[in-house]
Amino acid sequence: MSSPLSLNTAREHRRDLAKAAGRGRVTDSGQTPVTRVTLRYASAADADALRRLADLDSSLAPEGPALVAEVDGRLRAALPLDGRDPIADPFHQGVELIELLRVRAAQLAVG
Repeated sequence: MSSPLSLNTAREHRRDLAKAAGRGRVTDSGQTPVTRVTLRYASAADADALRRLADLDSSLAPEGPALVAEVDGRLRAALPLDGRDPIADPFHQGVELIELLRVRAAQLAVG
């Protein structure tokens, strides 16, 4: 069960992330690169990608239901819904993706 304080904190963090994303990096061509982040439930088709991600994170791949974060179509983080520790690609911004997954998990729990 989520408290109003934790939901407000999550919303505030989401605004901060959106603001930071709006700053973006500019490429040599002067254009901001397009980054698409997708949060979704993991499927059976993600098993190999989850194992690779877990290997990068020196962890075990989630065995049950999980939410995953893809950046431009590549799996970068996963949040097991059984309470186990999240996993993330250590070479990318995994902390931010895990926070987004936690916010999404809280939204799904409320609904």
